[in-house]
Amino acid sequence: MSGSSFVPTFGLRRRPPADAWLREADYLAAGKRANDMEFRDAADQLLFRLWQEEEGYDWLLEVPFAFKQLIDLHAAMRHAVAVAGEQPQPRTGHPLFHTVFGAFALGFAQGLVSAHRRKHLRWHGGVDLTRMLQEQCDNWGVEITTYYLAAVNAYGIFGKASDVELYGIADNWWTLGDAQRVESVPGVYDCVRLGRHTAERWSDDESLDVATQFAGALEAVISAAG
Repeated sequence: MSGSSFVPTFGLRRRPPADAWLREADYLAAGKRANDMEFRDAADQLLFRLWQEEEGYDWLLEVPFAFKQLIDLHAAMRHAVAVAGEQPQPRTGHPLFHTVFGAFALGFAQGLVSAHRRKHLRWHGGVDLTRMLQEQCDNWGVEITTYYLAAVNAYGIFGKASDVELYGIADNWWTLGDAQRVESVPGVYDCVRLGRHTAERWSDDESLDVATQFAGALEAVISAAG
Protein backbone atom coordinates (compact mmCIF):
# COMPACT_ATOMS: atom_id res chain seq x y z
CA MET A 1 0.00 0.00 0.00
CA SER A 2 1.34 3.39 -0.92
CA GLY A 3 1.60 6.26 1.49
CA SER A 4 -1.02 8.16 -0.47
CA SER A 5 -3.62 5.68 0.74
CA PHE A 6 -3.41 7.22 4.18
CA VAL A 7 -3.80 10.85 3.07
CA PRO A 8 -7.62 11.17 3.34
CA THR A 9 -7.72 9.93 6.94
CA PHE A 10 -8.45 12.65 9.54
CA GLY A 11 -8.56 15.13 6.66
CA LEU A 12 -4.92 14.53 5.76
CA ARG A 13 -4.00 16.56 2.72
CA ARG A 14 -0.65 17.39 1.22
CA ARG A 15 -0.11 21.02 0.33
CA PRO A 16 1.57 21.83 -3.01
CA PRO A 17 5.37 21.61 -2.66
CA ALA A 18 5.73 25.14 -4.10
CA ASP A 19 4.26 26.54 -0.88
CA ALA A 20 7.41 25.53 1.01
CA TRP A 21 9.34 28.71 0.23
CA LEU A 22 6.56 31.28 0.50
CA ARG A 23 7.15 32.32 4.11
CA GLU A 24 9.84 32.34 6.77
CA ALA A 25 12.76 31.65 4.45
CA ASP A 26 15.26 31.45 7.31
CA TYR A 27 13.26 28.83 9.19
CA LEU A 28 12.74 26.79 6.05
CA ALA A 29 16.40 26.93 5.10
CA ALA A 30 17.52 25.91 8.58
CA GLY A 31 14.96 23.10 8.57
CA LYS A 32 16.19 21.72 5.27
CA ARG A 33 19.80 21.78 6.49
CA ALA A 34 18.66 19.93 9.60
CA ASN A 35 16.95 17.31 7.42
CA ASP A 36 20.22 16.64 5.64
CA MET A 37 22.13 16.26 8.92
CA GLU A 38 19.50 14.12 10.61
CA PHE A 39 19.29 11.80 7.63
CA ARG A 40 23.06 11.32 7.48
CA ASP A 41 23.06 10.43 11.18
CA ALA A 42 20.10 8.07 10.97
CA ALA A 43 20.16 6.76 7.40
CA ASP A 44 20.31 3.14 8.55
CA GLN A 45 17.14 3.40 10.63
CA LEU A 46 14.20 1.38 9.38
CA LEU A 47 12.07 4.50 9.78
CA PHE A 48 13.71 6.08 6.73
CA ARG A 49 13.89 3.02 4.49
CA LEU A 50 10.63 3.91 2.75
CA TRP A 51 12.00 7.34 1.89
CA GLN A 52 15.16 5.75 0.50
CA GLU A 53 13.60 2.92 -1.47
CA GLU A 54 10.20 4.16 -2.65
CA GLU A 55 9.45 6.93 -5.10
CA GLY A 56 7.05 9.72 -4.30
CA TYR A 57 8.35 10.94 -0.94
CA ASP A 58 10.62 13.76 -2.11
CA TRP A 59 8.11 16.26 -0.71
CA LEU A 60 9.23 15.25 2.80
CA LEU A 61 12.47 17.17 2.30
CA GLU A 62 10.44 20.35 1.87
CA VAL A 63 9.05 20.07 5.41
CA PRO A 64 11.50 21.86 7.73
CA PHE A 65 12.95 19.68 10.49
CA ALA A 66 10.79 16.77 9.28
CA PHE A 67 13.38 14.10 10.05
CA LYS A 68 13.92 15.41 13.56
CA GLN A 69 10.17 15.40 14.18
CA LEU A 70 9.85 11.92 12.72
CA ILE A 71 12.54 10.56 15.03
CA ASP A 72 10.88 12.14 18.07
CA LEU A 73 7.42 10.99 16.99
CA HIS A 74 8.57 7.43 16.41
CA ALA A 75 10.40 7.25 19.74
CA ALA A 76 7.40 8.59 21.64
CA MET A 77 4.91 6.27 19.93
CA ARG A 78 7.11 3.19 20.36
CA HIS A 79 7.47 3.90 24.06
CA ALA A 80 3.75 4.52 24.47
CA VAL A 81 2.85 1.29 22.67
CA ALA A 82 5.41 -0.74 24.64
CA VAL A 83 3.99 0.51 27.95
CA ALA A 84 0.41 -0.09 26.80
CA GLY A 85 1.29 -3.59 25.67
CA GLU A 86 2.77 -4.52 29.04
CA GLN A 87 -0.38 -3.76 31.03
CA PRO A 88 -2.23 -6.64 32.76
CA GLN A 89 -5.03 -6.32 30.21
CA PRO A 90 -3.29 -4.86 27.15
CA ARG A 91 -5.41 -3.08 24.57
CA THR A 92 -2.86 -3.20 21.78
CA GLY A 93 -4.62 -6.15 20.20
CA HIS A 94 -7.98 -4.38 20.02
CA PRO A 95 -9.36 -3.69 16.52
CA LEU A 96 -9.50 0.06 17.29
CA PHE A 97 -5.85 0.24 18.26
CA HIS A 98 -4.75 1.30 14.77
CA THR A 99 -7.27 4.13 14.67
CA VAL A 100 -6.18 5.50 18.05
CA PHE A 101 -2.51 5.13 17.12
CA GLY A 102 -3.01 7.09 13.90
CA ALA A 103 -5.10 9.82 15.54
CA PHE A 104 -2.74 10.30 18.48
CA ALA A 105 0.29 10.27 16.16
CA LEU A 106 -1.28 12.97 13.99
CA GLY A 107 -1.93 15.20 16.97
CA PHE A 108 1.50 14.52 18.41
CA ALA A 109 3.22 15.42 15.14
CA GLN A 110 1.26 18.65 14.86
CA GLY A 111 2.08 19.48 18.47
CA LEU A 112 5.80 18.85 17.92
CA VAL A 113 5.89 21.07 14.86
CA SER A 114 3.91 23.88 16.51
CA ALA A 115 6.03 23.82 19.67
CA HIS A 116 9.27 23.88 17.67
CA ARG A 117 8.06 26.72 15.45
CA ARG A 118 6.83 28.69 18.45
CA LYS A 119 10.21 28.42 20.18
CA HIS A 120 12.00 29.59 17.06
CA LEU A 121 9.63 32.53 16.74
CA ARG A 122 10.19 33.62 20.33
CA TRP A 123 13.95 33.37 19.94
CA HIS A 124 13.61 35.97 17.21
CA GLY A 125 11.43 38.37 19.14
CA GLY A 126 7.99 37.04 18.22
CA VAL A 127 5.20 36.36 20.67
CA ASP A 128 3.17 33.44 19.36
CA LEU A 129 2.03 31.77 16.18
CA THR A 130 -0.32 33.72 13.97
CA ARG A 131 -3.30 31.89 12.54
CA MET A 132 -1.47 31.55 9.23
CA LEU A 133 1.65 30.12 10.88
CA GLN A 134 -0.47 27.72 12.92
CA GLU A 135 -2.15 26.43 9.78
CA GLN A 136 1.26 26.02 8.18
CA CYS A 137 2.46 24.01 11.18
CA ASP A 138 -0.66 21.85 11.08
CA ASN A 139 -0.02 21.11 7.40
CA TRP A 140 3.57 20.14 8.13
CA GLY A 141 2.32 17.87 10.91
CA VAL A 142 -0.06 16.24 8.44
CA GLU A 143 2.78 15.58 6.01
CA ILE A 144 5.01 14.10 8.70
CA THR A 145 2.17 11.83 9.84
CA THR A 146 1.38 10.80 6.28
CA TYR A 147 4.91 9.53 5.85
CA TYR A 148 5.05 8.02 9.34
CA LEU A 149 1.89 5.95 8.94
CA ALA A 150 3.07 4.77 5.54
CA ALA A 151 6.36 3.64 7.14
CA VAL A 152 4.50 1.87 9.94
CA ASN A 153 2.27 0.19 7.37
CA ALA A 154 5.35 -1.00 5.52
CA TYR A 155 7.56 -2.09 8.42
CA GLY A 156 5.51 -2.03 11.61
CA ILE A 157 6.17 -0.17 14.85
CA PHE A 158 8.81 -2.57 16.15
CA GLY A 159 8.88 -4.75 13.04
CA LYS A 160 5.87 -6.64 11.70
CA ALA A 161 6.72 -9.91 13.44
CA SER A 162 7.54 -8.25 16.76
CA ASP A 163 4.34 -6.21 16.68
CA VAL A 164 2.30 -9.41 16.56
CA GLU A 165 4.41 -11.58 18.82
CA LEU A 166 5.06 -9.05 21.59
CA TYR A 167 1.94 -6.89 21.55
CA GLY A 168 -0.71 -8.68 19.50
CA ILE A 169 -0.87 -5.84 16.97
CA ALA A 170 -2.41 -7.19 13.79
CA ASP A 171 -1.14 -6.01 10.42
CA ASN A 172 -4.30 -4.01 9.76
CA TRP A 173 -2.81 -0.61 9.03
CA TRP A 174 -4.68 -0.58 5.76
CA THR A 175 -7.82 0.25 7.77
CA LEU A 176 -6.50 3.81 8.22
CA GLY A 177 -7.12 4.37 4.53
CA ASP A 178 -10.89 4.15 5.08
CA ALA A 179 -11.56 7.75 6.06
CA GLN A 180 -15.29 7.29 6.59
CA ARG A 181 -14.74 4.38 8.95
CA VAL A 182 -11.99 6.09 10.91
CA GLU A 183 -13.77 9.40 11.29
CA SER A 184 -16.93 7.66 12.53
CA VAL A 185 -15.13 6.20 15.55
CA PRO A 186 -16.38 7.98 18.71
CA GLY A 187 -13.68 10.09 20.30
CA VAL A 188 -11.19 9.89 17.44
CA TYR A 189 -10.79 13.66 17.20
CA ASP A 190 -10.33 13.83 20.95
CA CYS A 191 -7.31 11.57 20.39
CA VAL A 192 -5.89 14.05 17.89
CA ARG A 193 -6.37 16.94 20.30
CA LEU A 194 -4.86 14.99 23.20
CA GLY A 195 -1.86 14.01 21.06
CA ARG A 196 -1.27 17.64 20.13
CA HIS A 197 -1.58 18.87 23.71
CA THR A 198 0.71 16.10 24.95
CA ALA A 199 3.42 16.92 22.41
CA GLU A 200 3.31 20.63 23.18
CA ARG A 201 3.72 19.92 26.89
CA TRP A 202 6.39 17.27 26.26
CA SER A 203 8.39 19.75 24.18
CA ASP A 204 8.77 21.88 27.31
CA ASP A 205 9.12 18.98 29.75
CA GLU A 206 10.47 15.68 28.44
CA SER A 207 9.67 14.01 31.76
CA LEU A 208 5.99 14.12 30.80
CA ASP A 209 4.57 10.61 30.63
CA VAL A 210 3.43 10.32 27.01
CA ALA A 211 2.58 6.65 27.50
CA THR A 212 -0.06 7.45 30.11
CA GLN A 213 -1.72 9.95 27.79
CA PHE A 214 -1.79 7.46 24.93
CA ALA A 215 -3.13 4.68 27.15
CA GLY A 216 -5.90 6.97 28.34
CA ALA A 217 -6.85 7.83 24.78
CA LEU A 218 -6.89 4.16 23.78
CA GLU A 219 -9.05 3.18 26.73
CA ALA A 220 -11.46 6.06 26.18
CA VAL A 221 -12.09 5.19 22.52
CA ILE A 222 -12.52 1.49 23.22
CA SER A 223 -14.93 2.20 26.07
CA ALA A 224 -16.92 4.68 23.98
CA ALA A 225 -17.25 2.11 21.19
CA GLY A 226 -18.72 -0.38 23.64
